Amino acid sequence: MKGTLKVEGKNPEATIRGLFTKWLKESRLSAILTPAYSDAGTATVALFSNPEKLDEAAPLLPAMGVNSASIVAEIARESSPNAKVGLFLRPCELRAVVELMKLKQVLPDSLVLIGVDCPGTYKSAGFRTIRGKDADFDNKHAREQSGYAGNVNFRMGCQMCEFPKPLVFDLNVGFIGMDPDKELWVEAATDKGKALLEGVELAEQDEPEKRKKALEGLSASRKAKTAKRIEDLDKLMLGPEKLVEYFADCLNCHNCMKVCPVCYCRECFFDSDTFQRDIGEHVRVSLRKGATRMPSETLLFHLTRMNHMMASCVQCGICEDSCPVTIGLATLFKKVSQNAQKEFDYVSGRNLDEPLPLTTFREAEFPKVGEE
Repeated sequence: MKGTLKVEGKNPEATIRGLFTKWLKESRLSAILTPAYSDAGTATVALFSNPEKLDEAAPLLPAMGVNSASIVAEIARESSPNAKVGLFLRPCELRAVVELMKLKQVLPDSLVLIGVDCPGTYKSAGFRTIRGKDADFDNKHAREQSGYAGNVNFRMGCQMCEFPKPLVFDLNVGFIGMDPDKELWVEAATDKGKALLEGVELAEQDEPEKRKKALEGLSASRKAKTAKRIEDLDKLMLGPEKLVEYFADCLNCHNCMKVCPVCYCRECFFDSDTFQRDIGEHVRVSLRKGATRMPSETLLFHLTRMNHMMASCVQCGICEDSCPVTIGLATLFKKVSQNAQKEFDYVSGRNLDEPLPLTTFREAEFPKVGEE
């Protein structure tokens, strides 16, 4: 089931809120997780269950302070027969949810995946200044599409994102390549999605060519710019000495790990007693080397994290946004995860049925490594 949905009053965001209201009033969903504005005007995420409160929902809000898959991991570790929660998420958030489902960290039974196009988002910090008092800002973001590819104010992860449309969804709502003042693109990929569209008036048709070209053009532009960023990164950090220098400002705060949506271990090795040394041990290490950098083990932390996350990283860049010393983690993880996933012909979050690379044994894999 797919087609265009008429937009009322040149207000695509209100039209989407109308869908939310219908789904909650008709008990098709128990609640819906979606971007929202706080009372103070900050960009946040909220779980709505009361249709009367949906005026606070902002499904097209173009700012991101957290990858909502992290929230999903907290609320959907177990399913509930009495709950059906709609997740209205951006493409990178849905890809992370898919990875978490494969990692058995999120159970899908109580969830409906509702995707929305995302051409890029701003950091939530400072977004109030960018938005000002413009109540129509979110709709303008959906409407004024010519500047998406070159917007240097988007989060770095977004500037390199080649997936403006969700890859996996039960239902998707799109506006890229459309005239969102007039119509939205809506498509259901599963029975869950089709159930939400029952009674919704769609002009059924195939995906418009104009929309396909817009999505392909945005993706191609991002790929080209990303390749140049990675080329520049290689000049900065290839080689042991440059790598140490690249991470030299790290405070060992572990913020990058804490906000990562697919960093799923309940107990992290780096937060364990392994690295708890008493003062005597610190002195012994210092005596052996003459001096030790404090805090210690920062490079080991980053190398281990890269090794641990590269197969499932969705390159959302929220790690870089959370780094207090602005280490360029988004480009670094883009390079590392992209290269690793390419070796396995894998794209994180592309398909629920695609097995995780590190859980799959292929006898003929990497014949050039080790004995042939």
